[in-house]
Amino acid sequence: MELLRKYSWLTLLVGLCFFTAFLAVSEAKKPKSQNILAVDDMKEFKKLLRTRNNVMVLFSKTAKDANSWMDVYGEVATEMKGLATLLTVDCSDAKKLCKKVKVSPSNVVLKHYQEGEFNRDYDRRKNKKSMIYFLNNPTDDAPWMEDPTASSVRHIESGKELQRMLAKEKKPILLMFYAPWCGHCKKMKPEFAGAAKELKDSAVLAGLDVDIPTNYEVRTAYNITGFPTILYFEDGQRKYDYGGERDQNGIIEWMKNPQPPKEPEPEAQWSDEESEVVHLTDDTFDSYLEGHESVLVMFYAPWCGHCKKMKPEYTDSAQQLTEEGLSGVLAAVDATKEKAVAQRFEIKGFPTLKYFKSGEFAWDLNERTGEKIQEFMRDPSEPPAPPPPEPSWSDQESAVLHLTGDNFKTVTKKKKHSLVMFYAPWCGHCKKAKPEFTAAADQLKDELKVAYIAVDCTDDKSKEMCSTYGVTGYPTLKYFVYGKDPVPYSGGREEIDFVRFMMLLVNPDAAPPLPEPVVEDFFAELDGGENVLQLTDSTFDDVINKEESVLVMFYAPWCGHCKMMKPAFSEAATLLKEAETPGVLAAVDATVNKALAAKYEIRGYPLLKYFKNGEANDYVSGRSTENIVDFMNNPSEAATPIPPTPEPKWSDVPSAVNHLTQANFKSFTETNRYVLTMFYAPWCGHCKAAKPAFQDAAQVVKDEEGMELAAVDCTVERDLCSDFEVQGFPTFKLFTEGSPTEYQGGRTKSDFYNFMQSLKSGAGDQPKEEL
Repeated sequence: MELLRKYSWLTLLVGLCFFTAFLAVSEAKKPKSQNILAVDDMKEFKKLLRTRNNVMVLFSKTAKDANSWMDVYGEVATEMKGLATLLTVDCSDAKKLCKKVKVSPSNVVLKHYQEGEFNRDYDRRKNKKSMIYFLNNPTDDAPWMEDPTASSVRHIESGKELQRMLAKEKKPILLMFYAPWCGHCKKMKPEFAGAAKELKDSAVLAGLDVDIPTNYEVRTAYNITGFPTILYFEDGQRKYDYGGERDQNGIIEWMKNPQPPKEPEPEAQWSDEESEVVHLTDDTFDSYLEGHESVLVMFYAPWCGHCKKMKPEYTDSAQQLTEEGLSGVLAAVDATKEKAVAQRFEIKGFPTLKYFKSGEFAWDLNERTGEKIQEFMRDPSEPPAPPPPEPSWSDQESAVLHLTGDNFKTVTKKKKHSLVMFYAPWCGHCKKAKPEFTAAADQLKDELKVAYIAVDCTDDKSKEMCSTYGVTGYPTLKYFVYGKDPVPYSGGREEIDFVRFMMLLVNPDAAPPLPEPVVEDFFAELDGGENVLQLTDSTFDDVINKEESVLVMFYAPWCGHCKMMKPAFSEAATLLKEAETPGVLAAVDATVNKALAAKYEIRGYPLLKYFKNGEANDYVSGRSTENIVDFMNNPSEAATPIPPTPEPKWSDVPSAVNHLTQANFKSFTETNRYVLTMFYAPWCGHCKAAKPAFQDAAQVVKDEEGMELAAVDCTVERDLCSDFEVQGFPTFKLFTEGSPTEYQGGRTKSDFYNFMQSLKSGAGDQPKEEL
């Protein structure tokens, strides 16, 4: 009996051990947060990628391998609920899924997916702060504080931390205020970090990101209007703006003997030039007009590009009218100096022309050529009225809610799903998207939980809110849940895209399917064009895996070089078919089939790749019919010529020119008072000729606060260039706190420099747009 009792206890003990082990294994396979989704099915995985925009996936060799990550991963999942989706995949259980997505972790690998496509591997620090920063900015570079080469820079994260440093630090401090997107900042960071390392025993070099909302107060307190702004402190007090070169040696040298920046020399005034134009002031304006029957007055600003373009014609016209003996007079008023007169006549832009008869204002004149001005002054008559202005979007009846900073939070907190379009009335892409957005709103107007909202960011009531939500270009679309947790919307901009986005949230089963992208046959117009296979994202793999030998041309329909090569490629395809040569020629529109373009890293057009048994190789021959045919006849024996040294991208060449993109253009031009911008194309000869002078001028003015020279590559930033109606290259525009005007000056270093210097006249109160 005793033996039986012992045996029973032993059996129970063994059973408990097995049960405990089973629970441990089961628990190891469970995510340690209810906000983490464990996935082992490929269909479910694809569905999540398709319906969630911001997805992080932790692939592990076994469930046990994932354990060391689960605490921080769970905290991040909880913190980012509603903003990101965090998944785990145990490859020991989900073998088919891991094989399908080509993931074979030796331990653990984290991958990020955006808008259903693979974005990048997570390679940052293993902590909550780094992971949350990454998920909020998945396409951005790592924050500066995580750069191992910047360990000597003291990274300040808040205004309070800054004040503590200024109060306690005994060494002199050089502080760089920056924004992560800023091109100048990115160029300067390694130079600043290098100087920090050299000077660490004698000074503190610190950095503070003032582009995040929590640091806007610091930005205001120190009047930060451009990036980077670098200030020098001694004994906790601001002493100088940085006045040295923006490289490592320049910083080190300047810190040996800190001095304020040098003041530039002023430019000569128009009123000092000898001409028949009469220059009037606040004191002389009324008395002069009372003594003259017919006077045309040009109100101008010295920095205004349109004024400078018009000035020679205006001066010549004054001379011509004098020689003809006409009684009419051409006069001019510098509105940045003679402010009383400018305010009396409500001058809002430059140049403004007003005609006065017998001392009384008669009417405005909207002419700028010498011929038209002379014609008018020979027989002054009132011009026809201008056409009525375009009605504002908010005045048009629709289901779109038009909100401002005053009522945005009040309205959105009552709606579970809000898709918000931040726009500017002048923006071309906004105008194109408006009817689609409006139609989607009208279609779902009965869905009480849904709101389609529009915010005009040029409205004074909304500017601060737009900045708070990181609006850097137009249109910017963001999704809000009860007015909180904004997530960028980067889907399509047609009615079906806007409707589908909302329906996937409200009623996924009723969401309309997306139509297949329409791909026009690039070669259809050519004889033999039917012999070039037109491939898409969905057909590409089938053809590449089926055919032993395939030469693929990745192209863009608008690309000039693609159009030039098209006849040779088509003819080669025909000759190869007639000769029954093994292999085919195919083409992919990389502007439509973006998954393929990303997979094969297509950066320019046309780009040819050769596929042998499904494996991709670079094509190394020429672009003529003969070159292509010879290559396909002997692809393995094709000569591999030494490629010419490619011309470096302008943005990769170190200079003081800021290279802007759609992502940072608005913020940069609005935070710097004056930005002279060159819109260019890399192949453009006139652009190449202008670049050296533009770079030299940028170098001279780079340390002048609020003045920057910038460039935009229109072959990359096509939408941005379209927004500003760039029709030829180079096109120069001046942005005054974000407002664009044409630059019509010369293209030498002195032309650019003198123009930027001229902006300083009356810089405090000048009107902000040219007519």
